[in-house]
Amino acid sequence: MQNDIKKSKKKAPIICAAVVIAFLGIFLATILFPLIGEVMGEALAVGFLLIYGGVIIAAIVGVVAALRQ
Repeated sequence: MQNDIKKSKKKAPIICAAVVIAFLGIFLATILFPLIGEVMGEALAVGFLLIYGGVIIAAIVGVVAALRQ
């Protein structure tokens, strides 16, 4: 009985982290990548979008790091 409770407590954070990572990944793929293709001539716009993508990737890394703790 005690073992089942520990397993269920470990499943919830993994599921939540997977959902957050999936949402951020979908957001990155559907919003950011097509925009980079549209503004390839504009160096400032591409730089801004790359920084924005870096923030999203940093959030994903943060979720994974929090999950590992």
